[in-house]
Amino acid sequence: MAVGRTGEVTVPAGSRVVVVVSSGLMGDGTQELLASGAVDMPQVLGKSQGAALEAVSNVGLHPRVIYDYSDTVRKGSVMAQHPAAGVTVSPKLESLLLISSGPALNERLPVPLPSVVGMTEGAAALELRAVRLSAQFVHEKSATVPAGHVSAQIPDRDSLVTRPKTKAWVAWLVIAVIVALLAAVGVPMLLRGGSLSAIEQAKQVTVPEVVGLSLQKATTALEEAGLKVGTVTEVKAKSGVKAGAVVSATPEAGQEIAAGSSVALEVAAAKGSDTPTVTPAPDGELQVPDVTGLDEAAARSALRAMGLSVDAVNSPSSEVKKGLVIAQSPMPDMVAVAKSSVVLVVSSGKPTYDTTVTLPEVVGLPAGDATAKVTALGLVVKIAPENVTGSVINQIPAANSKVLANSVVLLEVQ
Repeated sequence: MAVGRTGEVTVPAGSRVVVVVSSGLMGDGTQELLASGAVDMPQVLGKSQGAALEAVSNVGLHPRVIYDYSDTVRKGSVMAQHPAAGVTVSPKLESLLLISSGPALNERLPVPLPSVVGMTEGAAALELRAVRLSAQFVHEKSATVPAGHVSAQIPDRDSLVTRPKTKAWVAWLVIAVIVALLAAVGVPMLLRGGSLSAIEQAKQVTVPEVVGLSLQKATTALEEAGLKVGTVTEVKAKSGVKAGAVVSATPEAGQEIAAGSSVALEVAAAKGSDTPTVTPAPDGELQVPDVTGLDEAAARSALRAMGLSVDAVNSPSSEVKKGLVIAQSPMPDMVAVAKSSVVLVVSSGKPTYDTTVTLPEVVGLPAGDATAKVTALGLVVKIAPENVTGSVINQIPAANSKVLANSVVLLEVQ
C-alpha cells in the first residue's frame, strides 16, 4: 500500500479486498446476547500467521484466514485485520486476518483503493472491479448497517500494516556502502549500458499528465519524467476524441512511482474500429488487457496481438450475454510472460434451470483439495496456470458468491 502526495491510497492491481456485507440488523435481544462475553480484538498486524492465530484464539475469537500477495509484508505475516485492534467484539462473530503470500510472480501496477463502506454489495463489486481489484465478500449480522450494505472492508486506508521505518544506523550503513562502491568502480561503471543505478532506481517520480496528447508527445513527456511507455492499447474512441490521442494512463497522472517504471497507455482508435489493438511494451513486458465484456473473437484477437495464447471455457450465466467474456485469468493489468496462456470464461447463455449453489472459501487450500471441494457442489474447476499443483491464491467468483450449477470456477494457483 502506498500514499501519494494527494493522500490517495494505492494498492497493486489485482489485490484482494475483503468486503464485509451486512446480512441483516440484529435485534435488541441478539445485541445483548452478543455483548455478553465480548472481548477486545488484539493487535496482530505484522505478526506471523501462527502468532496471530494464537493471539486471537486466546481471547476467545474465531479467526478466518484469507491470503493475498504483498510486495511489502513478509510471507506468512498479517497485513490487515478486521476488526481493528482494540475494537470490542463478540466471540460469536467472525474476525478476519489477511495474510501475505509473498510477492506476486509478476510486477503489478498501482491502482487507487476506493472506500466501499456503505455501498450495496453490487455497487461495491462494480466499484472495485472498475479499478482492477478482486472483491471477496463475507456476510455477517450488523448492529447498525442494513442488509445488503457494506459494513467494513479490508484493506482500507488504516487497516494495512505499513513497512517499518529503517533505523538510522541502517540507513547510514547503506549510504556508506554506496559511497564505497562509487569510489571503487566509479560512476561510469555503474551506469554502463544505459541501465539505471541503484540510486536512480530508488528515486520516485510523478507520472505526468498525458491524456489528450498524441502518442508521440506522450512518449516524450514520460521519458522527460524518467519513465517509459508500457503496453499501448487502441480503444474505441468517444465522441469528440481525436484518433491517436491518449485517453487513459495507468498509473494515472500525479501518482508517485519508481523512476524507470512503465506506464500503460490507451489510445483512441480510428472510427469504425471495434477490436482492441495492443502493442506490447518496447522492453517485452506484456500487460494483460481487460477483455471482460468483449465477445470471444475480439478477446482472442486482442490477446493474440500481444503474443499471448488463449484458453477459453464456457460457463452458464443469467447476467452475461452468450458469447461474451465473463472473467479472465490473469486479471487485467497483470504482467504476463510472452506466449503464456490467458484463461477466458465465456458465457454460454442463460440456462433452462435456475439452481444455484454458494461457492465455498478455498483460498489457501492445496489445488487438489480445493478442486474436490468445489466439484462436489456440481461446479466445474479450471486451474490457472495449468498443471500447477500448489495452493490456491485466488478464486473467481469469490467465496460466498451464489453461482449457477455447472458454472466454471477459476482457481489461480501458485
